Amino acid sequence: MERTLLRAPNRHPTGRAAAPALLTAALLTACSGPTPQPAAPVTPPTQTLAAEALARQEFGLLAGGGWAQAWQLWPPDAQQAISQGDFVRLNTECRPLLGLPYVIDRSTKTDPDTVRVDWHRAELAGSSTVVHRDGRWQFTPDAAALTDYRLGVDRLVERRKAAGSCH
Repeated sequence: MERTLLRAPNRHPTGRAAAPALLTAALLTACSGPTPQPAAPVTPPTQTLAAEALARQEFGLLAGGGWAQAWQLWPPDAQQAISQGDFVRLNTECRPLLGLPYVIDRSTKTDPDTVRVDWHRAELAGSSTVVHRDGRWQFTPDAAALTDYRLGVDRLVERRKAAGSCH
């Protein structure tokens, strides 16, 4: 069966047939769809920004030797793993590399009061948690660090010296 395309006798003011031009314009309009709008920039929620700011403060203190102040940003359950004095003693006797910044790779809100912060420092990488308790954000060292702190300063200094991680 052969189809025949019927053309309307509409004419453009110049005398040429207007139907092909109108058909082309209609097809282009129908195929193009709505004009895409530029995507709005993705901004993290205010809570994530506040948690990340606290993590940056913690990492700055650790990289700069402010161990007592860094320990003060921890929640009580993390502080129970090592006393403030022992944390300062640990980092004084087995000094970590100072001046090398921590870089936050990603912050992920895991619930309304918890943000996981993924970070790296040279070839070392880890994850820490920032929690909102008692009206403020608090930094929790990663689980491996808390386990190490529970060994006690003397044993941990010995272990770190054997691994060559004291500077």
